[in-house]
Amino acid sequence: MGLLSRFKRTAPAAQSARQEPTIQAPDVSNEDGSRELNSIEELTDILGIMPSIAGPVVNSRTAMRVAIVYACTRLIAGAMAGMPIHIFRDAPQGRERDTGHPLAAMLNLQPTPLMSAAMFWEYITSAVLLEGDGFAVIMRDQYGDPVEFLPVSPLAVTVRRRGNRLLYAVQLDDGFRGFDQDDVLHFAGFGFNGERSLSVIKYAAVNSIGLNMAMEQFSGDFFQNGAHQDIAVTKEGRWSAEDQEAFRDAWVRTYGGLGNRRKPLTISKGLSLHQLNINAKDSQLIESRQFENLNIATAFGIPGFMVNQGDKVTAWGSGMAELGLAFIRYTMSPHIVRFEQELNRKLFLRRPEFAEFVTAGLMRGTLKERNEAYKSALGGSNVPGYMAINEVRRIENLPPLDNPVYDQPYDPRLAAPKEPGNAQ
Repeated sequence: MGLLSRFKRTAPAAQSARQEPTIQAPDVSNEDGSRELNSIEELTDILGIMPSIAGPVVNSRTAMRVAIVYACTRLIAGAMAGMPIHIFRDAPQGRERDTGHPLAAMLNLQPTPLMSAAMFWEYITSAVLLEGDGFAVIMRDQYGDPVEFLPVSPLAVTVRRRGNRLLYAVQLDDGFRGFDQDDVLHFAGFGFNGERSLSVIKYAAVNSIGLNMAMEQFSGDFFQNGAHQDIAVTKEGRWSAEDQEAFRDAWVRTYGGLGNRRKPLTISKGLSLHQLNINAKDSQLIESRQFENLNIATAFGIPGFMVNQGDKVTAWGSGMAELGLAFIRYTMSPHIVRFEQELNRKLFLRRPEFAEFVTAGLMRGTLKERNEAYKSALGGSNVPGYMAINEVRRIENLPPLDNPVYDQPYDPRLAAPKEPGNAQ
């Protein structure tokens, strides 16, 4: 029998109206438990080996030690975690928010007892950025309703295509289990090929990250050795071995940096110093690191100024509203659309509800900018409004006014509402 076992989910006999389908565990292993690899890329993914042209191995763990990778991942993952997810229902007058939907608490508070919703979305988004895909198993009750979204590492998931459907082998605490695509939230990244997506760090930024790691190691060695390069000391005339060793020991005691025990080369000629390699300035180390940082930020789809890179930090305007709008539109929008579609097709495909990330908080401008926008939204001077006063107060986290007229947008065709207590 293979590594994966077969299993079947059915509703209890008393609930005959609800019959869960039989799910065949995907066969992704050989009889002896070994896995068959189809390409060298699969082998490097399993072993975590992705060498760059500069030498250092780049994977999700080593890449996160690079400051710019950490900053880009934290920025996008934090933005996803900071957006609430509202569930709406189709209604005759348009859509209306379903605040009492049982999945609202799972999506916004606690998808799993292991972590909060913010931690869950940060984990999923980080997995998409670093590994290409994020996965969460939909744990269901006996009636087939979701009760938990269990996040799993992309390294613990094997995806196989069977016709027009996907089957997943997931390594859980109790071993490998097979799941049909309807029971797995598969948040794919850019370049999805039907099974897996492209990882930013393994494809677009692998060489830039490798160069950054190599330059960081060079800088560390430079300062660890007392900010001095390898040198040779030459002296005219004969220099005995005892004098050379005494000179080298004295040099180390005087100029040796933290952890530095490298002694200079001594040559019996004129007493002079010769640098044996170029310094950080001559090698343009600082400029090179800045250039690679911008390359990495570009691969993540983040403008450099949002992660403190580049000279100009107001490329999209000086207002925070413009910056937030551009970040949402060009960086976050592709992630938001993919996440929303995966949630809706797995949770609400044939139902009148749908989930939506609310980006208003990320685009929130200054008080002056908001007040100017509210003036247009409320209307006035014979110009109808499209928002009611209580709607504006709700956005600003203020309690509603206790008067029905403040729940309707302004309409100049109607008589101006009279204040309570002033009616004649």
